[in-house]
Amino acid sequence: MYESWQRCQEQSIHPLSNRTAITLSREEIEAFWQDDSLQRILKPLLLKLKDASMDSGHLVTFCNAAGDIVHLDGDLSLMLKAEDMNFVLGSSWAENRAGTNAIGTSLVTGSPVQVFAAEHFCQEVQKWTCSAAPIRDPATRDILGVFNLTGLWRVYHPHSLSAVISARQTVESCLRNQLEQERFRLTERFSQLVSSVVGSPFLVLDRGGKVINASNMLYEQGWIDNQQNLIGAPPAALTVASKMQWEAEHVRGMWRFELIPYIYGGKPIGSVVYAIPPSGREPAFREKMAPDVSVEAGVAAPDSDRRQLPEPRETAKPFIRSELFYRSLFEDNPSAIICCDLQGNILDANPAAERLVGFPVEDLQATNIRSLILSDCADAQRHPFSLAAMSRPQEFEIAVRHKNGHSIDVSIHNFPMYVDNEISGFYAIAKDITRHKQIEADLRATKEQLDLYLRNTVDSIVVLDVGFKILKVNRAFEQMFGWSEQEVIGDKLPTIPDFLQEDYEKLHAEIVRNRHVTSYETVRQRKDGTLLNVSTFISPLSDAKGNLIAFVAIQRDITEHKRMEAALIENAKQLRTLINAMPDSVCFKDGEGHWIEANDCCLRIFELEHVPYQGKHDEELARLSPHYRSALLQCAESDKRAWEEGKPVRLEEIIFVSREESRIFDVRKVPLFDPDGRRIGLLVISHDITELKKTEELLRKSEKLSVVGQLAAGVAHEIRNPLTSIRGFIQFIQEGNYKREYFQTILSELDRIQSVVNEFLVLAKPQVINFTPRNLSPLLHQVVELLQTEAILNNVQITVELDETATMVNCEENQLKQVFINILKNAIEAMPNGGRITIQLQQLGDSLSVRIQDQGEGIGEERIQKLGEPFYTTKEKGTGLGLMISYKIIQAHQGNMKISSQRNKGTTVEITLPVCASFA
Repeated sequence: MYESWQRCQEQSIHPLSNRTAITLSREEIEAFWQDDSLQRILKPLLLKLKDASMDSGHLVTFCNAAGDIVHLDGDLSLMLKAEDMNFVLGSSWAENRAGTNAIGTSLVTGSPVQVFAAEHFCQEVQKWTCSAAPIRDPATRDILGVFNLTGLWRVYHPHSLSAVISARQTVESCLRNQLEQERFRLTERFSQLVSSVVGSPFLVLDRGGKVINASNMLYEQGWIDNQQNLIGAPPAALTVASKMQWEAEHVRGMWRFELIPYIYGGKPIGSVVYAIPPSGREPAFREKMAPDVSVEAGVAAPDSDRRQLPEPRETAKPFIRSELFYRSLFEDNPSAIICCDLQGNILDANPAAERLVGFPVEDLQATNIRSLILSDCADAQRHPFSLAAMSRPQEFEIAVRHKNGHSIDVSIHNFPMYVDNEISGFYAIAKDITRHKQIEADLRATKEQLDLYLRNTVDSIVVLDVGFKILKVNRAFEQMFGWSEQEVIGDKLPTIPDFLQEDYEKLHAEIVRNRHVTSYETVRQRKDGTLLNVSTFISPLSDAKGNLIAFVAIQRDITEHKRMEAALIENAKQLRTLINAMPDSVCFKDGEGHWIEANDCCLRIFELEHVPYQGKHDEELARLSPHYRSALLQCAESDKRAWEEGKPVRLEEIIFVSREESRIFDVRKVPLFDPDGRRIGLLVISHDITELKKTEELLRKSEKLSVVGQLAAGVAHEIRNPLTSIRGFIQFIQEGNYKREYFQTILSELDRIQSVVNEFLVLAKPQVINFTPRNLSPLLHQVVELLQTEAILNNVQITVELDETATMVNCEENQLKQVFINILKNAIEAMPNGGRITIQLQQLGDSLSVRIQDQGEGIGEERIQKLGEPFYTTKEKGTGLGLMISYKIIQAHQGNMKISSQRNKGTTVEITLPVCASFA
């Protein structure tokens, strides 16, 4: 390799800093394979090499004589990896372009060569080992191409060089046999010419310029040397591509030579050379040539003035001469066929050509075929219809113009037409491939998108062969796990921790056996030994025949996700523990009313501990827990109210635990909505207030007893006065002073005593709570009458201003009396020096307002906020329970109580109650 490195240095080749270029287009690659004889030999060998190399991990390559890759095949995943160094179809690997590599070095030396990874002086090829063997044309000794096997350095196979040498030998053996057949045909042609009347000496040459046979005169005159070369022939005569003439000096004067290619099977296999001695005599016979088009065009051909003799008669070979047969073959062919002369003028076209380009045959016959080619494709230097390109069959793709103006992509097979060994024109067979080109464009776009994804995705992507050895990794893999691609290529995955090796082997076997897409979460190991959680997706890759060729493993680092997931699970456990520890019932429903979560307290209340409650409505749970059916249906109704109002609601619900026992719950329902107003869920929190209700009732009774005790003095005073009157009148009667009016007065006083006692008993006696429609006017009069004595004792005047048209309210009479008594007693006590209390009753729309205003000392603003709290009072011997119970009673009546006050001006208590629905 040292000589190759020196050659690269001398030519200033620095491939380590440059990528090899793509020098061949797809059309040029297809044109290379148009040589049927070469294709028939190479294709089977390349397939055989591919089959043999699949297990060894090599790519099979064939390059043309310039070192450009014209064939590349092998494992798909390995081909993807090779793209990283631009080892693709059309790329040039000549030594003067790519540096030291097996292909380029074998072209320079003409010998087989194997270049190991570290021996390369070539960008990125240092990861690969390459074996190459050039093949030569046995006729011309020119190099026709190079066989090459390329594999990653870790999968080096010792017989790879032997394989390409064997392939070269096979090809060259076939080419030698082909050359022998060509020489046999040339010998036959020589014999035919010898039997003809030919006055001049002649000879026949093979493709390499070697003399096969010659007239005796030419041997005698010394024109043929010992190596069977024609002396004096210019180098161009060895190409046998076209007719040519030259002169050569001899001891007897100047000889003239004329070379005519010999075409067999549509391709030149040699040539016939006629010699004209110095005597100047023209040859008595020459092969009849087709008239030059240049002559028909008015331009004199070089030998157009020469005398042409009739062609010797030959035995006619039997063949089909039916004009109808050939006309049908031309006109009924589904492919477009166009016949042209050497200048490209269209001579004829079939109906399929009309359909393809839209022009009728008559218009096409007046057209040059080049005018149909779009200007973007009409490259003058590589024009497919140029004279230089017509010497052999061609296959290419090009865009042509339709009559309507749009372009059509077509695939064209061009064939030269020979008449008497001269090209007289060509015919083209065209097929519409517009749809095919669109599919190709889509595939290219898809490939570009895939490449872009591989380069930019944050996911690790690994391509594995069928043995789960690494063929390619992307940059994200290197960043995620710490290994470079060069370190892992050809090895098994190094990311499997030791404690998971057995599981991985089982998974590997299962994936290979089932060939299904597999996804799972697992733990993988970085180069530094640390572990990370990954989500893995493995997909098998198959070829067109369904054969498994590789696997693609995509891995995403989910370590942070797992950490957050574990934290969320832990938080959820803590939250669940907290919720279950709450004495309140907590339930969460979705936007459609399905139960999502409930704590233990909630499940105990409805006896749902062993019922799969999640995902069910209240109605469904009512069927599963029939004892609480009414309670669950009641919950469903209150849920509707919460959704309708669209805000948190608070209510009391009663659940019957048994026939004798019920529980009262303070229920809060909070509807949740997303920003678009869509229902998200409903949070229900229920607090058992049964004991609180009992306590409140005891407090209410206690307060009532306190009020009764306070009223006792006033009642005693109220009774003592009538008793004093009765006693006096009875004494008068005992003394004999009898008057009928005395009895009337005594009865009146007794009625007064009975009224006071009855009012006192009604207030003190426990009553069953029963809400009924009541008029507040008589109720207020009764309260005033009850407290009138105490007011008089404290020099307080009570004024009542009642709206007699006020309607009824739905209430519990005794509870409202208790409220009004509390407020009036507070007002009386607030005026130790006397004053006036004003009671006003008026209707305000759907509610009644009762205002009780005193002229006492007033209450500070900061103290008003605390009124109603248990045990908070402004009185020296008060308990603070009176106002608290009053607030509770008014709330139970769906009303509200508001207190306003000013220092030294008095206090106003306003109670608002809803009117009875039947009177609203």
